[in-house]
Amino acid sequence: MSFYGLAATLRDAVALAEARGPGCKVGFGAAQAGFVEVLAPEGADLTLADVRAGAALGRSRYFFTFGNHAAAFNLASIGPIIDQLAANTGVGFMAACLANPTMGRTMYQGQLFEAGHLRGDMVRAFGAALEGNVGLVTHEIVAAGAAAIRRQCSGLKEQGKSLVLIDAINEDDCSAIFNAVGNYALIGGAAWLSEQAHAAAPSQPAGPIAILSGALDRQTIFQIGAARCVLPVFDLEVRAPRAAEVALEWTADKIGKTAFIISSSVPPDKIAEGAPVAEMFGDIARGLVANGVQRMVIAGSETAQAVLLALGITRLQSGANLGPLVWLENETLSICVKPGGIGAKGIFLTEFEPQICRNGASE
Repeated sequence: MSFYGLAATLRDAVALAEARGPGCKVGFGAAQAGFVEVLAPEGADLTLADVRAGAALGRSRYFFTFGNHAAAFNLASIGPIIDQLAANTGVGFMAACLANPTMGRTMYQGQLFEAGHLRGDMVRAFGAALEGNVGLVTHEIVAAGAAAIRRQCSGLKEQGKSLVLIDAINEDDCSAIFNAVGNYALIGGAAWLSEQAHAAAPSQPAGPIAILSGALDRQTIFQIGAARCVLPVFDLEVRAPRAAEVALEWTADKIGKTAFIISSSVPPDKIAEGAPVAEMFGDIARGLVANGVQRMVIAGSETAQAVLLALGITRLQSGANLGPLVWLENETLSICVKPGGIGAKGIFLTEFEPQICRNGASE
């Protein structure tokens, strides 16, 4: 039986749905717990109420995924969830791997590194955030293989550890860890540790497409700059009156004829502090769907969360892969969430709308 998934954030839910494969059902908020395979937060972070709803289902195996992005771990949220999962599921013990070598995150001797830069001592950090004790399976043991990892995890559990973190610096380590703890009743960390489904690859969704970007990271700003050579781009003036209405008016002659971008992505020195940008994108998304948009690419997890809330979407199902990302779909709409920092320069041209004729300047 597959794990029941709990995702710390929307980004984590997307990563887990992608790892599970096509047909994975994702729900947002505790009310959806009994209808889906992955329970994601309705707001910014998974809540203890969400965790209680998932644990109440009494599933034999649970996977709590977190840290599937470059941002720092929100230990104030993650710590109590791990404690509650360990207690409410009756397992009392979680094995977790925070590393994700494919995205440049590794852990050695409990020290977490992001793209080669030290992020900190995770045993100490999680130990301060949890009520239970934290143990470590060091890389020396991981390199010895799955049997050695299992023996160390069993020994640490017998010592009363409620969370055991596992070092990993490469893909071989990840394979050994999966073989060692993949059948445990409670595991956590990066989405690659989950079981994969082997459903047939679905076809790419069709229909009018819009790209909404509220992300503020450098990579997304760079990607939008590359797309300007080919696609119409509307720069959302978040301080202007009727900003959402003006943006929708701009799209009137474009829906169904061309892909287009509506963006509030700006460098840090130009951010409009306090402006309700996410809510504006929610209003824009409602208008776009009412006007016939069927595919929506959303850059930025906060923007995506606001759009889902504005559209009243409580459940989605994973569909076709899209380069490093995945489509999430319901009966009428396909949504692809592009987190900050993800994708190559031309992602808005080569992945989301490959039939666009690109000129030399966009390459």
